[in-house]
Amino acid sequence: MNRTLDEFIKGDIKISKENSLNNKPRKKRLKSTKLDQFLPNEHIDYFKALRIGSKRIQRMKIIEISAKKEES
Repeated sequence: MNRTLDEFIKGDIKISKENSLNNKPRKKRLKSTKLDQFLPNEHIDYFKALRIGSKRIQRMKIIEISAKKEES
């Protein structure tokens, strides 16, 4: 603790930026999983029906809106 400011700045320990960047741990990526392995078939069928149903509803709304515009 008796060092001067110059001695502190010119310290023995030097940290290079290259080493600190290379030593960072890499982020682990999750492996893709299929829900078929975890869920029972009832659940899978339910979710599939929801997706198809939602697309049908969206298309019906588009058809209804376009039909209303044509009538106007």
